[in-house]
Formats: sequence, structure tokens, C-alpha cells
Amino acid sequence: MNRQGSGQNGCGKTSAIPASLPAQQRGLRGSLSYLISCCPYTILAKKILRFLRGETGTPPDQVTNREIHLKSNIKIGYGIMLVGIFCPFFWLSLLAGARGDELMFNAIHSFLVFLFGLGFVIAYRIQLGREFGGANH
Repeated sequence: MNRQGSGQNGCGKTSAIPASLPAQQRGLRGSLSYLISCCPYTILAKKILRFLRGETGTPPDQVTNREIHLKSNIKIGYGIMLVGIFCPFFWLSLLAGARGDELMFNAIHSFLVFLFGLGFVIAYRIQLGREFGGANH
């Protein structure tokens, strides 16, 4: 069997992490990379670069269009959550020294945007789990 299908790392030892995802980084760096990839501006920049290069972005044969759709909506939900966390209205009012009702209004607004993104992620994760049997996606 080849290394990718056997679950072995380069030293011949079996790894708890499947070898089917060699391009993904693990640990803190991989988590931060994934979080940055969910940013709406990063997604837009990647789409523009793919368009300028003339890439079609066709998915592999084993991934269905429905699965791609659900995963992209999950990523959009993560982007909405990031917009809620890094809402410029809240941070500008906080750093400008706003106090009281104005700061509370901006904080509640940012929190509601974050909750909307979280609800978006949860809804599409549930759909993805139901449709594809809860496999690790």
C-alpha cells in the first residue's frame, strides 16, 4: 500500500492523524491558517487571484456539489463571526474613549453579528452531518 492510504508517516510509524490530508498543517499554525482562510477579505482575494490566473476551480471527483456548497456556507459563517469579533464600529468607539450607552450599543451589535455567524455555522454543520453521515468534514 502507498503511504497516503496506510496512515503512516515518513518514519514508518502509524500516526493518529490521517495521512489523507498531507497539505493541512497541524497545531497552532494550522489553526491560525484556517482561521485566516475564513476571513471574508482573504476569500475575496483568493477568488480574484484564481480569476486572474484563469483557474476554473473544479473540485475533485469524490466531493459532491452539495458538500462543497455546505462547506462554503460554513466558511461564510466563520467569516461573519470574524466580522462580529473585529467590528470596526465597536473597536473604534472603544479606542476613541466612548463610554456608556454608545459603547454598549456597539458591543451588543457586534455580539449579535457574532451570534448570527455562529448560528449560520451550526445550521450548516448539522446539515452536513445529516447528509454525509457525520463523517469528519
